[in-house]
Amino acid sequence: MWCGKVGRLLLIVLVWFRPPLMANEPAGWVFDSLAGTPDATQSDGQKVYEVLLRMLDRWNAHDIEGHLEVYWKSPELLVVVDSEQFNGWQQLHDSYTNGYPDRNSMGYISPARIQVKLLKPDIALALTWWSITFPNSKHKVVGNTTMNLQKFGDGWKIVAAHSSTTDM
Repeated sequence: MWCGKVGRLLLIVLVWFRPPLMANEPAGWVFDSLAGTPDATQSDGQKVYEVLLRMLDRWNAHDIEGHLEVYWKSPELLVVVDSEQFNGWQQLHDSYTNGYPDRNSMGYISPARIQVKLLKPDIALALTWWSITFPNSKHKVVGNTTMNLQKFGDGWKIVAAHSSTTDM
């Protein structure tokens, strides 16, 4: 009986406080890389997807500066990788540049899936599943990342991200 009342209360709270749907946007994920070819008109969901592809492309080019261009260049940026937390763009930048003195050691990332959901006209949630392989090694890292992106005057930027990884 207690679970039934709590369950109903939780359902009411979830429905009451869910973010409102935006006009002309479908419910759910507005972009999913597994769904096929997007429309010719470029939605914000597609624009976020292309920002994420650019970030992956810059990683594979071993271009740390280019990779970090998609992150909000602010001390308020928050990035968590497993249990390590980076506060601010500069700390993230320094970690990458110090962690990869030999850029070829960055490996090559392959996205398995990217999903984008617009929460508000200027806020998006993105989920990615990916793997990184390393040259001259059988070592492989697989992971997923959840990102919050915000639309600024110069485009969409990652304002918060959390990645979980595992070695294979």
